[in-house]
Amino acid sequence: MDFGTIPFMIWFLPVFLCIYVIVRPYYGKKTVLILGSIFFYGISYIKWLPLLLILTLLAIWGAFCVRKWGKPQLVIWVSVFVGILVLNKLSKHLMPGISFFVFTALSLLFDCYRKQVSGKGVLDMMSYLLFFPKLLSGPIARMSDMETRTIQLLGEKQSTVLANLESGIVCFIIGLGYKILLANQLGGLWYQVQTIGFASVSTQLAWLGIIGYSLQLYFDFQGYSLMAIGIAKMLGYTLPENFDSPYLSKSVSEFYRRWHMTLGSWFRDYIYIPLGGSKKGLKRTLCNLAVVWVLTALWHGMHWNFVLWGMFLLFWIMLEKIGLRKILEGIPLLGHAYVLVLIPFSWVFFSLHNMSDIVQCFLRLFGQAGVQVAAGDYIKYGSMYAPFLIAGIFFAFPYGERWLRTNCKKGICVLLLLVIFWLAVYESAMSAQNPFMYFRF
Repeated sequence: MDFGTIPFMIWFLPVFLCIYVIVRPYYGKKTVLILGSIFFYGISYIKWLPLLLILTLLAIWGAFCVRKWGKPQLVIWVSVFVGILVLNKLSKHLMPGISFFVFTALSLLFDCYRKQVSGKGVLDMMSYLLFFPKLLSGPIARMSDMETRTIQLLGEKQSTVLANLESGIVCFIIGLGYKILLANQLGGLWYQVQTIGFASVSTQLAWLGIIGYSLQLYFDFQGYSLMAIGIAKMLGYTLPENFDSPYLSKSVSEFYRRWHMTLGSWFRDYIYIPLGGSKKGLKRTLCNLAVVWVLTALWHGMHWNFVLWGMFLLFWIMLEKIGLRKILEGIPLLGHAYVLVLIPFSWVFFSLHNMSDIVQCFLRLFGQAGVQVAAGDYIKYGSMYAPFLIAGIFFAFPYGERWLRTNCKKGICVLLLLVIFWLAVYESAMSAQNPFMYFRF
């Protein structure tokens, strides 16, 4: 039961919100949140629920140990959770949401060591770890951020509750539209290219396919993030934004400051800066970047394609650090073109697990001769997916989304949001379930 399914939208979320609003005391709401999160996870992944609860209790126990005994306990408990993540990644059956949960638990341990969440009890920690809007695919919020950004759950004004409910609904609908009406549709183009085979499509169709996949991945994950942010807002919490128009970037390093921002900030604050960041000379900086990108690649999966993806990006980020970035920033048009070519290339490694497919895809992208199944295949599929590609390019830049989120009270925008919602509901009801792509991490 993910956010884009009929059961979640029609009965789970409305029923949960009603119960949550009725329960007034602070810890009563925390309890409802914990029980609702357990039910949310268990209804879809019941066989993994015992492990989730065990990991939650271990994280809380570890947090109290770190508070009391400091660094030795921090080393022990970080090792435990990293080991759990690695073992799970190496197994054939990946626990849904394990990567995000472990990073949330590690964040709690680090922040307890830094005394940034002192005074928080078992219910606070449990509700933070199990918070269902971010449980499966983030955003990776820290407990200190969630608590400081939280609207008071005791004595809140009705106008505040309604304002946040409205804001949350708008955010949720935009995310729903991104997932159901854009990401799922664009996914069909990349699927068609893979089905035909890279050796048998035209160079033009190969490019259309990788552009489609680049947009699909963005709208799938941004869609989830916005839906999670919207649900959290309805509950009185403010989760951090996860994307900031990344395809407007002028360098790869800028792209990854705008893409999956909560993961980037996690690595920055807990790995890169403790290693010395960029303050100990160029050689040390490049080594620190290498550590971060190797870990980022392995976080996504213990497969060679993810390692290649990470190393490809690391190569360009290192070049930018050495001096390329100054050139790109001096010629903005060149920087934008550079990002819009290199990032789709990087998604080839990210998407394809088979090395021969990766090689064949790059050969086709660069016009290597092959046996084309049908002349004009790019015209056929280009016209078929043109509306989604055009809409995707428009909304990948900030204008469309910003207009919806800032003008949500205007009549035309309210009408558009209603149309988006019911079209998404209809599409979700009529098509096979298409889970969020980041669930596999």
